[in-house]
Amino acid sequence: MGINETVLEMHFHHALMDLFRHTLGLGRGKFNFYKYSPQKECFVGFDQAFVKTDLSPDKLFEILKESAITRGYSLSTFFVGLFLQYKVVRELRRRSRVTPPQITSNPHYRVSLDTRKNINTGFSQHELLYNLNTNDGALVYYACPMIFDRSELYEPADLNKLRLADISTCPSPYLDNDSHFIFFADPQAEPIWCSEPIEGKALSPNEMVIYISQQITLREFQENQLKLLDILSKVEKEGKVKMLELVHESLTIIYYTED
Repeated sequence: MGINETVLEMHFHHALMDLFRHTLGLGRGKFNFYKYSPQKECFVGFDQAFVKTDLSPDKLFEILKESAITRGYSLSTFFVGLFLQYKVVRELRRRSRVTPPQITSNPHYRVSLDTRKNINTGFSQHELLYNLNTNDGALVYYACPMIFDRSELYEPADLNKLRLADISTCPSPYLDNDSHFIFFADPQAEPIWCSEPIEGKALSPNEMVIYISQQITLREFQENQLKLLDILSKVEKEGKVKMLELVHESLTIIYYTED
């Protein structure tokens, strides 16, 4: 019996929870962990998520499900979240017709993507993940554990063996009903998206939490700049003082949108 996605997800679960707890924080006002049943997963596309929100699991699911089905995953609510979909990595000893030319040695490693449309949602798993990733603040990865022997499951989880393939580097939602894969030349290599080989980007879990921390810092700084500009504008509108005129030389607008 082979190693399946559920077993791999369970193996790394506590190690990832500890990583978040010690780096980004877990609980109220910080990141919360979300995991849905297999019946619900088909509507959202991912296995598990760490999201910086205090929404209940049911409320978050309803928002994600409605957005995914009605607008192809266009979220109106602001989130900062990590979304993971676990995949089994196969160790291959010889090339096949779909092996990309960048792979020149054996063994090499392959992940099969789920690009078949679900009869209940009208979307494939990969399409949902690809669309979710287009939302600001959503960081979506295929979690690719480099574990090939069941005996490794009896040892403490080693996060260095978990490669997170960044879906933002994937070239397509793959709507052609064909087979598509991720290849790795070795367990620490960057991913190659196929069928047309495109090199992508993968992170370790430790690199991932550093990146999330940087994104949160940037977003909070941008929000503070907007709040300051709004306060100064209101003061000026009330006729109390030409506030913007007085401070314009020292005020830098870091982020602006007309949405």
